[in-house]
Amino acid sequence: MTYTKTHCRLLQTFLLTMTIVMLLVGCNSDQHTTSSNDMLEKVSAQRNYTYLLHLADSLGEAGVISPGESSYWQGYAYYWMKQRRTAEYHWKEAMTLCEKSDKTEDLDTYARSASFLVGLLIRYMDFSSVIKYSKLALEHLDQHKHTKSSDYTNLLIFFGCSQVYFNANDSMVNVVFEKAYQRHMDHISKNHSKDAYHDAVVGLINMSYSWISVKKYEAGALWTKRFGKLLEDYRARYPDDKAYLDKQWARYKIFTAIGLEGCHKRRQAERAFKDYERTNFSNTLEGQLDASDYLAISGKWSMAAKKLSNLNEHLANEQVDFSLEDLQKYLLRRFRANDKAGQKDTANAVAKQICELLDSAIIRSQRIDAEEQETIREKEDQLLLQQKRLTKSRTIGLFSAILLLSIFFTVYTIIRHRSQRHLAQAHKELKKAYSQLEETTTIKERMESELRIARNIQMSMVPSKFPKRLDMFASMTPAKEVGGDLYGYLLQDNQLYFCIGDVSGKGVPASLFMAQTTRLFHTLASQQMMPAEICTRMNKELSGEDNVNGMFVTLFLGLLDLSTGHLSFCNAGHNPPVIDVRSQHAEMISMETNAPIGLWPELEYIGEEIDSIRGRSLFLYTDGLTEAENKQQEQFGDDRLVEFIRSHQFDNAQQVVAQLQQEVETHRQGAEPNDDLTLFCIFA
Repeated sequence: MTYTKTHCRLLQTFLLTMTIVMLLVGCNSDQHTTSSNDMLEKVSAQRNYTYLLHLADSLGEAGVISPGESSYWQGYAYYWMKQRRTAEYHWKEAMTLCEKSDKTEDLDTYARSASFLVGLLIRYMDFSSVIKYSKLALEHLDQHKHTKSSDYTNLLIFFGCSQVYFNANDSMVNVVFEKAYQRHMDHISKNHSKDAYHDAVVGLINMSYSWISVKKYEAGALWTKRFGKLLEDYRARYPDDKAYLDKQWARYKIFTAIGLEGCHKRRQAERAFKDYERTNFSNTLEGQLDASDYLAISGKWSMAAKKLSNLNEHLANEQVDFSLEDLQKYLLRRFRANDKAGQKDTANAVAKQICELLDSAIIRSQRIDAEEQETIREKEDQLLLQQKRLTKSRTIGLFSAILLLSIFFTVYTIIRHRSQRHLAQAHKELKKAYSQLEETTTIKERMESELRIARNIQMSMVPSKFPKRLDMFASMTPAKEVGGDLYGYLLQDNQLYFCIGDVSGKGVPASLFMAQTTRLFHTLASQQMMPAEICTRMNKELSGEDNVNGMFVTLFLGLLDLSTGHLSFCNAGHNPPVIDVRSQHAEMISMETNAPIGLWPELEYIGEEIDSIRGRSLFLYTDGLTEAENKQQEQFGDDRLVEFIRSHQFDNAQQVVAQLQQEVETHRQGAEPNDDLTLFCIFA
């Protein structure tokens, strides 16, 4: 006989019904809870999460398990079904249902739900929510003196790890970590099971990594050393668990290498890294990414680039469409490694790949967002209608019951059953609508996360470090998640090329045009062309038939000879720089008028020069400074800029940028920025 999916579902429903009946009629109340929990644990171990979900829901409705226990198991099932928001909702609901009870089983459910909830939040780096819910749970469990479970220990660790990100110098962090560590050691001393060791290993990994991630390498070294000692104890007791030992030993070695490198103990760090490379784990994709992190911290960019050289092949085998998270996790990491290693051709190729994939990734996110907004609106209308129907149904049922009870019991019974059926259908529809709403909410959150990643990718394309031999500093602040401003420099011997620009428009199109402009600047400047020739070449590349959106960029591009102070420059429709920032005679430079880049491909740009600016200073900016508006729509303006510079003394280029940023914020009076803001200063 062949069983179809329908047969299987019917059989599963029958078994579920019989299970509940046997629990109800065959056991007393305490036995109900024990038997049902055993059954839920077994179904969970079998990874049949759909059945687990229905079983937990049915046992809760039948009163076999508490509402809080039912919500916990439903959250657990949704988590493994990769429905994060639904799992989060059920675990919060379980905490709410159990918080007014002092029964041991309800406190266990509360602690378990809080631990899983906080663990879920920390995986998505929602540290403020982690602190909120872990602190709430710890206070509740302390109040009821229910502090002996492993869930309580997990809450301590999650609280400490999140607090590190907000204030790494908070002495309370060490107190919390020490308390959690001693609890793990006490548990192992009483129970030498693998699970006890595994729980402690996970705890020490979290504590070690939290310190390393905020560059507190000495603190991280202490916890890494304890991690290693725990692994030695585990290996002595379970020497045959080779796969687990290899993976955890590799983590210990890479943590050790990063910590030693951070403490400037390079030789010891290199030895630890060699030990890491001897592990099997180091040959996995995750292991190669971990290795590249150490190589980046130690400045071994060529080795890091080599480690990441096969990423494209691996990703091609696993997926076709790149998300913004993939761009950040894989390609951006590879771009940085090749760029720092001086492998410009590969870095440019990866940068071009990022630019090409970024457009489709963001457009896909925008499409999902539009569909999601429409779905949310429809579901909100549907929920409102269902609530009205439910209220109306309850009112009719109550009125009918009161009226018909006085007439005839049988008639009342019939109507009551009919009302119950209506309510059950309404409840089913409401659950379905809520599930769809949770799905659209998850999509929206993913889109917002991907836009934040896009901003990080864009910000990585402008320099954040400047030559030590020259007092130079710059800053860029997009008005939206991504923007169209740019700046850059290229130093070759004593020749410093630098530029600042503003792309027409804002948002994603401007950011893509900005990336292309930045790439062209670096490519042409590396060929040691004069500024006017670079602008002419860039204009030919960026204008014409390929520029279907009519984008253009205003650009100021300069070439400074550091040995003589001679400045050659070309201004393509950009705001005039301010010269002599450090004196009371600061003024804007009068310049040749050139059109912005990208409008007409035949233009030949005119360059200019200043014999020497040695001992002088130069300040460049975009119109996000002079056109910044307050709530009364008053602009900052050129006159205010020059007057501010003349009336202040500046010790270095960074001080100029910082003080003008603060002055613009003061001028806005809380108004939202209307354009990207980029500032660039050079003290020659």
